Amino acid sequence: MSILKLRKNITLQQRLARLTGHLVEINGEGLGLEPGRLQRVFKSNFIQVQGELFVPLSLQSIRVFDINPAPRTVRVGLRTTFNTGKAFSSIRLVEIGTDFIEVQSKGKFPSRILFPLNKIEGIFPVRLKSKN
Repeated sequence: MSILKLRKNITLQQRLARLTGHLVEINGEGLGLEPGRLQRVFKSNFIQVQGELFVPLSLQSIRVFDINPAPRTVRVGLRTTFNTGKAFSSIRLVEIGTDFIEVQSKGKFPSRILFPLNKIEGIFPVRLKSKN
């Protein structure tokens, strides 16, 4: 499946509004916050988590917990504007919105990570090596 087939005409604020009530982890430079409930999504610019306001487009990422795995994904690698090591060198792309991308994280517990597009430098296809 092509990466571009996962494009949707939805903003980060609209996507987050659908996730109100979920447990989220806010990630930004110098932030060390514990996960909290996404309480409110304002029409523009702000979200409220544990009584604090955040500007989603200024964050590095927002991880959303307690969410089912996506039915359709494409394996990709991400280049970000911040150092992640190789954490996103092979990850499942869920969707590309107008100002964000959403990926499905690895691991035991299903979660999604939403990145503002201004934190993404590039998306590249990943080919799995055959075991022959």
